[in-house]
Amino acid sequence: MNEHRMTAEASAGAGELRERMVHELVRSGAIVHPAVEAAFRAVPRHRFAPHVPAAEVYGAPEAIFTKRTDDGRVVSSVSAPWLHARMLEAARLAPGMRVLEIGSGGCNAALLAELVGPAGVVTSLDIDPDITGRARRLLDDAGYQRVQVRTGDGALPVPDTPAGGWDRIIVTAGSADLPETWLDQLSGSGRLVVPLRFRGLSRTFAFAWRGDQLRSDTTIVSGFLAMRGKSADAPRIVRLADEDVRLTVDERQPCDEAALRAAFSSVGHEVWTGVRLTGSEGVLPHLDVWLAGVVAPYGRLRASRAAAERGLVGWVLGTGAAAIWTDSSLAYLALRSAPEHADQFELGVVAHGPDREDLGLALADEVIRWNTTARHQGEPEVRVHRLDDLAPPGVVIEKPSIRLTIS
Repeated sequence: MNEHRMTAEASAGAGELRERMVHELVRSGAIVHPAVEAAFRAVPRHRFAPHVPAAEVYGAPEAIFTKRTDDGRVVSSVSAPWLHARMLEAARLAPGMRVLEIGSGGCNAALLAELVGPAGVVTSLDIDPDITGRARRLLDDAGYQRVQVRTGDGALPVPDTPAGGWDRIIVTAGSADLPETWLDQLSGSGRLVVPLRFRGLSRTFAFAWRGDQLRSDTTIVSGFLAMRGKSADAPRIVRLADEDVRLTVDERQPCDEAALRAAFSSVGHEVWTGVRLTGSEGVLPHLDVWLAGVVAPYGRLRASRAAAERGLVGWVLGTGAAAIWTDSSLAYLALRSAPEHADQFELGVVAHGPDREDLGLALADEVIRWNTTARHQGEPEVRVHRLDDLAPPGVVIEKPSIRLTIS
C-alpha cells in the first residue's frame, strides 16, 4: 500500500469518527448553534494530537495530555470535545470578531478561526515557547496559517491588542485570578470565558459587561491545568487525616491547621436538613457556588475512598464537599439516602470540634435558605469588582487583582 493511499484511508477514518463526535455533541446539547457544529465538522481534531489514536482523540471524555515536565507534571493538553463545545457556545462568537486565546494548543484556536472566519482575527498566546512552537507547527499543517501565535505571559498586556479591545478573550488554562489586563483589553461589548479557581472550586465562567461591571451568565463545571506565570497561585492544602482527608483553602483565608486537625479527630456531630436531591437534578454544583458567596471562610473537603471505609468522613462525593470552619471547629456537607425514597438523597452537615453544634447548625441553615430562596433561580451570578471600586457588601472573595461577589 503506498503512502498516499494510507494517508487517504486514515483521513477517511478520522472523518467518520469526527461525524460521530459531532452527532454526540449535538445530541447531548453541548453543541446548540449551527456555526459551532460546522466548526467542529471542519477542524481535523486528530491533527492536534498526532501521536494519539484518532478514535481516542475524537471519543475521549477527558483531556488528552500533550506535554509533561521532566518530573511528570502535565502542562499542556487538548480539552475534551464537550468542553471545547460548551466554551465556544458560551463565547457567542461571530464572523469578523477579534479573539485572544490565552493558553495555546492549536485545536481550540482552529475552531475559533472557523467561527470568526477570514475577516476575523485569532491570536493564541502561551507562556511556554515549546507549546507555542508546537501550536504553530500543527496549525500550519492543518491549514490555519492565519491564526497568530505569540509567546508571553497572558496576565500581562498583549502588545498587538486591537484598537477598542478584543471582542472575546478565551482562557484555556485554570486561573486563580482575573488580571486587570483582561478587563482593560476587553471591548465594551466583549465576553471573557475563563476557568476560574476560587474557594477551592473550579468553574468556567462566561462574563459579559453590564454597565462597567463584568457579570457571569454561564457556568460550566470543569477542570483545567493551572496557569503559569504572574497570575499563578496554588491553594493551601490542610491535611486533616494524612492524605486521606484534605481541606483546600484558597485566597489565603485564615486557618489554624493544628487546631482543625485536632477538631477533626474528635467525634462528629450530624445535622440533617430535610433538603432532598435527585441524582438527575444537577443542582449540587449550583449550591456549592452559592455557598461560596454567602459563608466565609469557605473551602473544599476531599476524602479518599479509604477514609469513607474507615468511617473518617460522612458520604462525600469525589468532587469534594463545601466546608466552613472557625479557629477550633470544622463543618462540611454530606449526603445520605433519603428515608423511604431510594432515588433521592438528603443533604446534611457533619461538624467537629468544640463549636460543632453551632457551626453545624449555621451551615445547615444556609442549605435550607438556599433551598427556599435560590434553588430554582438557576445558576448563581458572579460579579467582578475592581480593587479601586467601593468594597461591596456581604461576603467578598479577595483575589490579587479583583474582588468577586456571588448572588
